[in-house]
Order: sequence, then structure tokens, then C-alpha cells
Amino acid sequence: MNKKTIANYKSMFRFYTKIKIPWLYIILTGALTISMQQVALRLVPYTSKIMTGMITQGGFLVGFLLLTISNSVIEEVQGAVGEMAGIKMARNTRFAVWRKMLHLPMSFYRGQDSQKLVSRVTNDTAGVYATLSVIVSIVTTTTGLTTAFRRMYITYKSLALIMLAGIPVLFVSAWIVGKLQYKVVTITNDAIAKMTGFFAERLPNAMHIRTCNMEDEEYQRGIEENNARYKAEIKAENRQIFIGPIGSFAQTLNQIVLLLVATALVRAGKMKMFQLVNMYNYYTLFMGYAYMIVGIWQTFKQGHGATETLSKIMDAEAENLEDGEDFDGLNAEIEFENVAFAYTEDTPILRDVSFKVPKGKKTVIIGENGCGKSSILKLLERFENIDAGEIKVAGKPLDEINLYNLRDKMGYLFQGNQIVRGTIRENITYGVNRECSEEEIIMAAKLADAYDFIMDKEEGFDTEISHNENRVSGGEMQRIAVARMILKNPDYLIMDEATSGIDVVCGREVMNSICNLMEGKTIIMVTHDIKEIKTADHIVVIKKGVVEASGDYKYVYENSEQLRAFVAE
Repeated sequence: MNKKTIANYKSMFRFYTKIKIPWLYIILTGALTISMQQVALRLVPYTSKIMTGMITQGGFLVGFLLLTISNSVIEEVQGAVGEMAGIKMARNTRFAVWRKMLHLPMSFYRGQDSQKLVSRVTNDTAGVYATLSVIVSIVTTTTGLTTAFRRMYITYKSLALIMLAGIPVLFVSAWIVGKLQYKVVTITNDAIAKMTGFFAERLPNAMHIRTCNMEDEEYQRGIEENNARYKAEIKAENRQIFIGPIGSFAQTLNQIVLLLVATALVRAGKMKMFQLVNMYNYYTLFMGYAYMIVGIWQTFKQGHGATETLSKIMDAEAENLEDGEDFDGLNAEIEFENVAFAYTEDTPILRDVSFKVPKGKKTVIIGENGCGKSSILKLLERFENIDAGEIKVAGKPLDEINLYNLRDKMGYLFQGNQIVRGTIRENITYGVNRECSEEEIIMAAKLADAYDFIMDKEEGFDTEISHNENRVSGGEMQRIAVARMILKNPDYLIMDEATSGIDVVCGREVMNSICNLMEGKTIIMVTHDIKEIKTADHIVVIKKGVVEASGDYKYVYENSEQLRAFVAE
């Protein structure tokens, strides 16, 4: 076993230590399974009597019926309890994985297809119980094997010992089947995740597809995705077809050996027919339990495949929201000192960046596309970590400040989706950690120039919205986000082209409302609006990852070729 495989198994076992396991249901499933085995063993003499015509003996029918009914009832209850254990395990896993995903740093999602992660939460979690069920199977299979073998040994000692020779063949077939099962689950889950990602991304963009007349092209891409999954399923099925024959090979081989030897013994007068029938029936149970060894390894590998990506999620280091110092963010200066940052080692974004954000002022950051403006804002929210240098707030290193406290005092408005599925009211109050009166919500909506369009909706503030529906436009979504920030009233407001989706007149009114609200507080914004640049208290110009100039408008205009070119456009 190589190091990678060992590390993979360790990661899987760590995964189960982080999940709440329904042990009561698992133990109950095991107890019911053992009870079912004992009843099945007691049925063997009755089955043998039926096969040899000895059903007229006293008490036969009553005993046979009681055991048969008991076996059926226990089997049904055991199946139901086992299913419930799997359902609870899947639910608990989704709880844990979802919680972890909410606390992972944004850097974890960089380069990840977030749509595929949806499938990991909804689909892969259903398979995690498989590995735990192995615990029950090991106990019950061992119990069944030993009990059945003991009955075989009592029936005919030498033949029982001969039958043990087939166990190594069974183990080999179990190992092969397990490898095949792991590959089948991995191929299937990856194919489902990829297709889920494609359709989850395409369907919300149906309007964009239509406006570009790309229906036929997208249909072809859908065919390609469908064919990719089809090929993956065929690939998985090509392995699946070998699982059954390989798994049953040892059982069939041993059965042939048993019948050949037992028949020879009966002909030689060394074994009675009743013994042969009893031996065969006990052997059938014995090999049934032995065959479960194939199932155990197969199930283990199935769970291994299902937890492979989930284990990576649970092993990833989460953000620490509890440690660090609290601070009074109001009236605190922010300082970047020789900051360097890159998403990848070979592509630096910021190089030796130093500037100050004065307290209680409006600071505007400008620069060409891709120069690192948005990255600076992400570093302030600690969505990313710097590679070198230091960022200080109120003289304290940013990474020593309590992260929850920091984000609570900062508001972040950015381009893109800032809406969650729910009512407009829920979206405006989302993340506002206090009770809000109806008057406050209405005032925030009015200041964000959102009140009128909200009241035009049939259900007003109780209108259900989501990013994937068209009940509100992109500009309306942004104004709802602005209303949320007005209601939050943070000490710092970070804005990344936050009003770009709002028309010019409304955008100016919204910005005036924000600036009035943030009077005496700190605003840090990225914008291309020349009016906002000219009225800023402080300007920072970023050029090719370094600070070209910083200061008031007059100073920066004189010292920044980029600002002069921008104003001249």
C-alpha cells in the first residue's frame, strides 16, 4: 500500500470523527441482524426435514411457522432500522459539511467549481453510511460465520474443515471486487458532479443564452455534457458487470467441492443423506455469511469513494472567528506596509504596496483592470491572506483582530450577487445583528432608492426573490444590497463598483445617501466615476501592482500619469 493510499484512508477515518454518528441505530441494526441469523440457523433442521420428507413429526408445523414468521418480522424491522441509520447519517453529514463550507476561507473556493460542490453536498453525503455499516457487517458476519461453521463441524467434522480451504479464494475475490467498486463510485460521483455543475450554471442564465441566440450551441454543449456522463456510466458499468461474477466465484467453487465430496461420502456409506442435507443447508448459510466478506469490502470501498472529496472539505482549515482582539473600529486609520499578494506564485498581483486610509474619510482606489484594486478590498475583509508585509488597523495587525468583530464593523458592497433566496425584507435585514423596526427598514429602502419599486410589487417587502429568478432586476438587487448596508450602518464601508448596475441619476442619489450616512466614518471604494474621484478626501492609484501615487486629488493629479489620462478621457 503506497503512501498516497494510506493518507487517503487516514483522511477518510478523520472524516468520520467529525460527524455525529447515530450509534443507537447502528447497534440496534447489528443486534437485529444477529437475531435474524440465529433464527435462520434454527430453521435449518426444519428445512432439512422438508427436503428429506420428514414433515409429519409432532410439532414440526408449529415450530416451522413460528421461526419463519419471526425471521420475516425481524428482517423487516432490521431493514427499516438500517435505512433510518443511513438517512440520519446522511443528514448529519450534510449538517457538518455545510457548516464547514460556510467557514472555509475564500481561498479554498478559488479554482473550485462551486456548482460541482453542490453535488458533493447533495449526492456524495448519501454514501457516507456505507463505511459505517461495515462495522455492523464485521460483527454480524463473524458471528454468523462462527455459528454456522460450528453447526457444520458438529454435523460432519472432516468435511467442515475441508470447506475452510475456500476462504482464501473468497478474500481474493473480495479485494478485487472492492477495487472495482471504489472505481465505479468515483467515476459515477465525478460524472454527476460535472453535469450538475453545467446545468446549475446554464439554467439561471437562460435569458443571456436567448439574447445571444445561443440556444442551438448550448443544446450541443448539453449533449456533450450528457454524452460525457453517458461515457462515464458506461465506463462504470464495464467494471460493474465483473463485480457479481467475481464475487460469486468462490461461493460457486466451494459449493461444487462440497457436493462432490459429500456425494462420494454418501456413496461410500460414511455419511447419511440427512447429514448431507443438513451439511448443505448449514454450508449455504456459512457461505452466505462468507460471501458477505465480499460485500463488506465492497461497501467499504463504496463509502471510501463517496467520502473522498468530502474528506478534503472537512480536512481544510476553517477561518477562526473566535480568536483575536476586539477593537473599536470607529476613527481608526488603516495602513498597508510593503504588502505583497498573489493568487498563484508565478503571477504576483500586489508588490510592495504601501499607503494609508485616513480615518473618517472617503478613500478612492483607482487603476487599470487587473491591477489589484479588488484584491486590496478582499485583503481588508481577510478573504485572502497577504504573502508579505503587514496591514494594520488602529495600529494592530489585521490578522490579530477578531475576524467576526472585524467583519461586523465593516460593510462590503460589491458587484455581483448579494441576494439570498427569501423575501425582500429578509434580504434587507440579512446580517444586521439587531432587531429592526418597520420604520427603519422603510427608511433604508428609501435612502437606497428602492422603496418605490418594492411597493410596486404585489407583496411589497414580503415579495420572494432570488438571484436565479427575474422578479427583480440587477439594478434593483444592488439597491436592496445598498439598503441592507444602510441599515447595518457599519464603521467602515468597502465598495467595489457597488453602484455600477444602477442608472447614473439613481446612482448619484444613492451615493449621496451613503455618504451622508457615513459622515465621519471611513469609506474605501473602487470606482470609475470621475465625480466620486474628484470629491474623494484621499486617492490611491495602483499601477501594475504598485502604488503610483496617493494623497488628495491635487497631489495625485500632479504625480500620477494614470489619473491625468483617466480624467482626460
